[in-house]
Amino acid sequence: MQRVTTKNGKNVEIREARVQDLDLLIEMYTTLSEKTLHFLRSNEFTPHEVREMYSRVNGEKVISIVAVNGEKIAGEARLIKYSKTSAEFGIIVHDLYQNRGIGQALLKKIIEVSKRKGVKRLIGFCTDENKVALHVYQKFGFKVEKVITNRYLPMGNGRVLRLSLRL
Repeated sequence: MQRVTTKNGKNVEIREARVQDLDLLIEMYTTLSEKTLHFLRSNEFTPHEVREMYSRVNGEKVISIVAVNGEKIAGEARLIKYSKTSAEFGIIVHDLYQNRGIGQALLKKIIEVSKRKGVKRLIGFCTDENKVALHVYQKFGFKVEKVITNRYLPMGNGRVLRLSLRL
């Protein structure tokens, strides 16, 4: 566990998710705005879907890191190991906590956990419209590896960037 102070002076705890966080995760995911969802998918998250997503977290192959502000989860980062040395990550920060440094704190923690787990190549996906996330990823050394264009993709404008970082 570590504590970070956000840009607006709030203390946020960054730690691995716990079983008792499930209801808070459901609340976070099911209250994301259309604006935030635009970068992720075409429909809202359901409580059932969040429960199912969380059921895959096992601390080894699938790891969930949360940013906790009091009794709320401000964001989640998920690490999914594909092999011993390759993993994918995703980060979601709730609308009420965006642009305060929480995404960067979660990304830093995901990189630390990845190194500890022996990951040598970390990949993530981001729409080319999500300039804030793209800036953060590039600030941490991620490089655009591939541009995926498909007008049927449910997020953004149909252009998704695959980014990677060698650890």
